[in-house]
Amino acid sequence: MDPNREAVNRALSLIAELDLPHPSGALLASFVNEALHPVVAARYVNDKVSAGDVQSLVSDWIYIVESVTNGRIPPPPDATEQLEIRARDGNRCCITGKTGTARDPLIVVPVLPVPSGWVADNPRIFEMLGVFFSPPYRDWWLSYVRAPERMLHYYSHWLVQKSAAQAFAQGLVKLERQQPSMIEYKVEFVHIGPERPIEIKGPYPLLGDHSRAGILTVDARFIGTQARLARSIRYVKIAKSIAPQILPRKPGELVLPAMNTRKPSSGRSLHWAWLSPLFGHVKSLINFIGRGFVSSLRILPRSARSVTYDALRKIGEMIYGRDDPSLFVQRLPFELFLKYRGTANLARNEFNALRMVQQRTCIPAPKPLDVIPNGDDSYLLTTRLPGVPLWLCQEVMSDADCDAIVTQLKDYLSQLRDIPQTVNPEAPICNTLGEACRDHRIRGGDPIGPFADEAAFSQCLRFSDEPSRRGHKIVFTHADLNPRNILVDQVALPDGTTGWRVTGIVDWETAGFYPEYWDYTKALFEGFRWKPRYIKMVHRVFEEFGDYSRELDVEKRSWEAGDGI
Repeated sequence: MDPNREAVNRALSLIAELDLPHPSGALLASFVNEALHPVVAARYVNDKVSAGDVQSLVSDWIYIVESVTNGRIPPPPDATEQLEIRARDGNRCCITGKTGTARDPLIVVPVLPVPSGWVADNPRIFEMLGVFFSPPYRDWWLSYVRAPERMLHYYSHWLVQKSAAQAFAQGLVKLERQQPSMIEYKVEFVHIGPERPIEIKGPYPLLGDHSRAGILTVDARFIGTQARLARSIRYVKIAKSIAPQILPRKPGELVLPAMNTRKPSSGRSLHWAWLSPLFGHVKSLINFIGRGFVSSLRILPRSARSVTYDALRKIGEMIYGRDDPSLFVQRLPFELFLKYRGTANLARNEFNALRMVQQRTCIPAPKPLDVIPNGDDSYLLTTRLPGVPLWLCQEVMSDADCDAIVTQLKDYLSQLRDIPQTVNPEAPICNTLGEACRDHRIRGGDPIGPFADEAAFSQCLRFSDEPSRRGHKIVFTHADLNPRNILVDQVALPDGTTGWRVTGIVDWETAGFYPEYWDYTKALFEGFRWKPRYIKMVHRVFEEFGDYSRELDVEKRSWEAGDGI
């Protein structure tokens, strides 16, 4: 491996081992990864950690980032310059490529505020800026900060939609320069938190002179700086909500613990507050009546129900849109959810798995309402659960929230493992109906089994004769317990605050009875997709049930050999 890359990896490993309050570790990792020369930043972090300066390191980096987000607005261009900037940028948003609307107009704004705090008489800040940007890049910035009025407005301002400007300022989107060009960029979304990405017309904006009148273009250093800081901007915003103790403090300032309490309502909102419960009751009543009507359709023939569900699906698309066109799932009116174009045995198995979970556990899972097994055009109708996938929210949770979610998941897994295998005693490794298993991890999801014992099951896996593929209890298993299928939401807590908690576990189509390690290794399958924070949570959840490190080792070797890919 390249020595510089090794130095960076050592620094990132050191940051992870420090076990700092979230998002301190993520902030330091962003400082290293996004620096102009990551190896220089890595050595700087190593030196500071060795000297015991971790707290000041985090605090100084937050100060640098906040100097941008809380910076002052530079002098605006005059009317003539604004017209020329609009012409230069083609009367389209430099980020989204769209024209303006009455609700979302095009505006001429500075690419970044002036980070006045960078010129404070603080040697640590001066040094850290040089480490992150390099001394020449830092000195260019400090020269601008001291006299922003000397900068030509064409270099520092651009034309963007109002919503795009807000997303850019919040670090939700960034533009990566396509080197060596100084005007070609790629739009990239910063996926930290549950916010939806803004809509763009195309991913490759061209920030040249569209007027061909020789108008000066935006200085790439402004856009490049935001791209390097975008992730840290997101993490600083998170820190303000969940970890204020890591923020820089002024002398004498008292830092209180994070509390996710609701903001006080205005007098006007209080005047109408009595209507909120009423609307909630009306909505619940409408959903109850709608669900009852849809459930009554089960007396109809399959063909009539299929037509009805297709109609509801189209209505759902019109109202809610489609989150992922590649997945055949759709939110419906009345808080319902439809899976369609699925295979018959997976639909039947999920319907039965949900029924078993409803009857034998307190796990929040969708309520199964109807299943239409019809080859590769099957339907499964369930209730819809509140919340969003864990993978979207894990970075905005406090450490206490993660602890609570780990506790919840331990309890849910214990309940699952207590469900007895009564469907096929002769072949205990099977799906919930006692039939063949189907798991995308094994042979592309083709049916296998059922199996009389673990040895027979292991013959379908690589390294089938490894000792770690023997001697396990057979337990009820979700078989796809990853952060896409764990729903979380902010809920009211007994102390009056709010916190993130598990609100649902979905996608039970491959559930069945498997060796006890299967949910653990499957939760880490495609681990390259998941954040280290989630992986740590998985380890903590399953340590309650045993040491499955040998099983994970052989599974990893199987994945690396192409098994299940």
